[in-house]
Amino acid sequence: MLLKKSFLIALLLWSFDTNGKTSKILKLSCEYSPNLIKKESKNTSLADNKEINTSVICKSFGCKDKVEIIMNDKHNGEIEYRLRNLWFDHQGILLDDFLMTENKITIKTFVSQAYFLDSYKIDRTTGKTERTIYRFDDPEFFYNLKKLEKNESTDRPLFNKNGRLSLKTLKSFSLEPWEIFYFEGKCLEGTGI
Repeated sequence: MLLKKSFLIALLLWSFDTNGKTSKILKLSCEYSPNLIKKESKNTSLADNKEINTSVICKSFGCKDKVEIIMNDKHNGEIEYRLRNLWFDHQGILLDDFLMTENKITIKTFVSQAYFLDSYKIDRTTGKTERTIYRFDDPEFFYNLKKLEKNESTDRPLFNKNGRLSLKTLKSFSLEPWEIFYFEGKCLEGTGI
């Protein structure tokens, strides 16, 4: 009986490994200044948003955050990169754009199922970071998205081959976010700031 259980456990562990190898390739500790947060809404400009509730924004999106980039090698030559942070904390969210050079890091997610998109520009030397969160979850966006999906005369796809929406595609179809949040601060590699 013990031999059967051992064999079953070994079989289960082996089967989970066939989905690919996952590894953490980047870990950042980030801190954003609440008094530098800016919010732009679809019907207002940055100048009209003088009073925003930064404590609610910090609680929602994290003014102190741990950011991880996880690479998943799917054993078929395909590699996926995912972002995990306070907002996307479980399996992470697939990245549309990830670039890490000696001097900078650029991270941009696809639009999530909650219709948010997260973007980072990080100077690796100074840690200076610009984070932008795009919010697309308004009724007008959903209406225009459905209208475009039904439009058969559209000569280019709205979604990529995996059914994902990118910021570049949304902008090309003039689909604007409902709100944009701008954060300034520092993201440093490692565990401490």
